[in-house]
Amino acid sequence: MKNIILVVECIIEWQEKFLLIERPQGVHAGGLLAFPGGKVDPIDTQNNLQILETAVKREILEEVGLSLQSDPHYVMNSFFEDSKGNAILDVIFYARLDGRHADVLPSPREVVSFQWMNAKELKSANNCPPWVLTYLETAKKLYP
Repeated sequence: MKNIILVVECIIEWQEKFLLIERPQGVHAGGLLAFPGGKVDPIDTQNNLQILETAVKREILEEVGLSLQSDPHYVMNSFFEDSKGNAILDVIFYARLDGRHADVLPSPREVVSFQWMNAKELKSANNCPPWVLTYLETAKKLYP
């Protein structure tokens, strides 16, 4: 059996819109919209508790410069093989930002562009893969 790479993503809601990033070319799902996130790293296991939540917070800070003040909520998980044949377990979380400002500072290495979109805009985006819509629909049912 292949080793499984553990990945976390976070649906971030602010003022009834969701943060989407465009993935860079040359990586799995390059050019498509995604929720920010990334691989769980060994540093995330230092306290042996809340590993996935720790990874989500770290990845969100690294990728889009947002500091999640509270733990994100579990939504769902999925399993797939990426474009290189790696086995991926993707764990999806949800977080709602409070406040008047959500200053996104995207990592130029990991994020081509970002935008805040409502569900209708996301559904009509030509570079939105179906799994992103599934993740969002599931989150909206759990956390209306």
